Amino acid sequence: MKDMETVRIEHMASRDAMERYILVALFLIEQRWSYIIGREFRDENITTKQWLFLVMLGNVFERPPSMQEMAEAMSTTHQNVKQLAVRLEDKGLIRIKPDPQNRRMLRLEPAEGFHRFWAGRDKRDAEAVKSLFDSLDDEEVKSLFNIFAKLEEASKERYLEYCGRRCSK
Repeated sequence: MKDMETVRIEHMASRDAMERYILVALFLIEQRWSYIIGREFRDENITTKQWLFLVMLGNVFERPPSMQEMAEAMSTTHQNVKQLAVRLEDKGLIRIKPDPQNRRMLRLEPAEGFHRFWAGRDKRDAEAVKSLFDSLDDEEVKSLFNIFAKLEEASKERYLEYCGRRCSK
């Protein structure tokens, strides 16, 4: 098997080849980071998808989101979000509550366990995140941040085209 440095060098010949390399590398990074995050939260019995759900619930919304709003934010289905939400509610981390104006709509909100879960994790989590980017200097992190912001926005637009619907924000 070729090492990744050899593969990278072989793909430097054209933009098309570099784009293919980047795509594969992104998926490999996602797989590896998913494993690392899963290991970080194994003692708390939290999966990587549940962790992402909790991060988004605590950081992305100005008010408790509906199941559909969370599904749109996570680029997944309502059914997947419901499965995650039910498991997290069973763990005491979130509450699933009917919307006061529309009782058929369910909203997701942090429970007391959510705050206990995150309390005291800051230093450990900061060290874990920092370790993922240790190979980059400050300028490279800033560049990567800006590049990923562009890629995230473009991927959202393509995703909406493929799923055939327009989601809010």
